[in-house]
Amino acid sequence: MSGSPTGTAAPGAAAPSALKAGALHWVQVAALGIAIAISGNVSGWNYGLGVGGWGGMLLAALAMAVLFLCLTQSLAELAAALPEAGGFDGYVRRALGPTAAYLTGMSVAIALAVGAGLAISFSEAYVSAWLGFGGWPIKIAFLVFVMGLQLRGASEAVGLTVAVGIAALVILLAFCLFMAPAFQSARLFSAVPGGGVSLLPHGLGGAARCIPFALFLFLGVEQAGHAAAEMRDMARNMPKALATAIGVAFVVGLCVLLIATGGTGADRLAAVDDPLFAAVTSNPARVGSVFMARLVGAGALTALLGTFFSLAYAGSRQFYHLSLAGFLPAVFGRVNGRQAPAPAVYLVGVIALGTAVFPPNSAMVVFIFLISVSHVLLLAAFLRLRQQEPNLARTYRALGGSPIACVALLLSLSVMVSCYQLEVRALQIAIAAIGLLIAQFVWMRPARLRIS
Repeated sequence: MSGSPTGTAAPGAAAPSALKAGALHWVQVAALGIAIAISGNVSGWNYGLGVGGWGGMLLAALAMAVLFLCLTQSLAELAAALPEAGGFDGYVRRALGPTAAYLTGMSVAIALAVGAGLAISFSEAYVSAWLGFGGWPIKIAFLVFVMGLQLRGASEAVGLTVAVGIAALVILLAFCLFMAPAFQSARLFSAVPGGGVSLLPHGLGGAARCIPFALFLFLGVEQAGHAAAEMRDMARNMPKALATAIGVAFVVGLCVLLIATGGTGADRLAAVDDPLFAAVTSNPARVGSVFMARLVGAGALTALLGTFFSLAYAGSRQFYHLSLAGFLPAVFGRVNGRQAPAPAVYLVGVIALGTAVFPPNSAMVVFIFLISVSHVLLLAAFLRLRQQEPNLARTYRALGGSPIACVALLLSLSVMVSCYQLEVRALQIAIAAIGLLIAQFVWMRPARLRIS
């Protein structure tokens, strides 16, 4: 790929299709990754308690932490070695060719836009339950607000995301401190079919089926890598940002998993849609429970909005880079006067609005599956480039090298298998759609596709 897909500009002026280089500090990029993943602590993870128990969720969470640590190390090396690539598809294209790159880029972009639609649905549902009104007016209001923020540019969008992420983290910390005195280790055990209790009521097979739910505690952290073109000193700061995001997500996720379950009970939390709210209201006579319920309510909505901001940001940048690479029409590679990729932002909004029409449970598994497809191809590209271009200048080298990428690859494949077991019909449709996209690309390869 050529060094600059955006063309040239007069000195001191930005190219008309260029993002704003150097706009983001590494702390902002780390916050972007955290904000995408933070809502996984609010809902979703607790369903795994009914599938594999607390012990199964713990084992799955540890496996997913290893997956994302290895994945982000590989991503950091690729971003440092190929800063002009612009995204996952750019790395895959260099190693595996344009068809694999197209599949990678479209999987990521569509998944992020679908995830933004899920955030709309979850936010509306929470407002409806909390305040008593909701429906499509609330969904559209959230969409217009977030899309308007994105159109103001990277600094404004990510700046608010940082504030939202900090607020959500503070509220989660307050939740853990409030629930800690109620912790009882006996509540971590689940009933076993046939009698008795266990940390692993369905054995290791149940733990394996917990993987998609444990993934909620980390999912999306790696998408902060799409900010590479807009951050300062990317080769040095991207590894730092991604490692920080993974570390924070891991600590917060394990604290919530341990304290919420131990303070309430695994069997009780497994069947609710709002585990944190259920936890703080499990003993309404406790001093401060009413205030904490309100605080947790505000924190849940804050976390969901933070995820919405971050998914819309990462998704729009992915569509933007796909256009620059020739995979999508040139219109999606344009920026507005504030150097935000406006057409790509609008495309994310359209897909998100369409997703909000469907039940979120099926869309959620499709979201995870599509992200995992991109992970598998990204890791395959990392391994291929290590083999075929050993002399490529790498200003940062992944800790552990190729072996850690192999570990991440195996874990990503296990995620895809678990997703398929949970939602067979939805994923059969998704896989068929992926096949059609590949066939369309091969049959009608875009004339403007860059080969270099």
